[in-house]
Amino acid sequence: MKIGLTVWGFATGVREAVDLAVLAEESGFDSVFMVEGVCSNDALTTVAGMAGRTSRIAIGTGIANVFLRHPVMLALAAAAVDDLSDGRFLLGLGPNNREMVMRAGLPWKDPRETLRETTETVRAVLAGEGLPGLRSPRPAKHLVAIHWAAMALETCEAAGRHADGLMLYLCTAERYRRATARMRRGAEAAKRDPAAVAVSLLIPIFVHRDLPTARQAAREFLVHYAGMSHYAKAFAASGFDADMEGVRRSLAGGSRADAMAALSDRLLDEVLLVGPAARCREQLDAFRKAGVDWVSLGPQRVGDEDLVEQAGVVMRELGPR
Repeated sequence: MKIGLTVWGFATGVREAVDLAVLAEESGFDSVFMVEGVCSNDALTTVAGMAGRTSRIAIGTGIANVFLRHPVMLALAAAAVDDLSDGRFLLGLGPNNREMVMRAGLPWKDPRETLRETTETVRAVLAGEGLPGLRSPRPAKHLVAIHWAAMALETCEAAGRHADGLMLYLCTAERYRRATARMRRGAEAAKRDPAAVAVSLLIPIFVHRDLPTARQAAREFLVHYAGMSHYAKAFAASGFDADMEGVRRSLAGGSRADAMAALSDRLLDEVLLVGPAARCREQLDAFRKAGVDWVSLGPQRVGDEDLVEQAGVVMRELGPR
């Protein structure tokens, strides 16, 4: 199983994130991805910094938001990072979510159609094709893989048709199997080899010697997602409809504390890694046995430890051995 690291950009500075990429490479990790937040950080700029300080590890955006940039400029930025990294760059694309995009004052369009259109334009520019009437850009020096972030199974299937990879997040082992099956269906329908479409799973991780402390931090993190309709729908479809109904009622009543309490230990344990390092290793091994062959570990704040400190713990305790 390939093991990567994912860094939440809005919780670190750019220099700290680049330093973590260097440490991840030294620790034997296979990849490092950078999360982008609307109006909080620019993943491509940070990944460019990682390219200049590393030499082996795969680097990528996890994800670059398709609503924030013109696709031509997105492609030119991707070509630049590809050049700086000598072909180690992976362009992860996604729509983020409707609520955040619209709060930023940006128009929301059908996310799958936007992903497809953006991917087509980015590939054309990377191949050296420009817009009519404008100078053609230099082709990228290497083939840049484009991976799609997906929650909905329909998007997983579309990724099989159009993308080079699928980036999954907050999935149970069973949801992972369903998502990859839909990706394979899409690839086969498009006469593509499903084995050529890479699949990665981002798993947030909360390492702490005290399990209740780790679970408290995990609930504070997960309630944010459980309150969003598309995540709630996916959790409900994975057998946690009672949890999601409890979250919905509690948030409607204005009680975030009750919403957090509605998140069961079982849900936490099926989509996150939580607790002492040995317990997290057991949970990670369960994902491996379920068929997950590329995970990206996403350290989170726990207790008095910030994200950078947690990342250090994760790399020491759960990195490649």
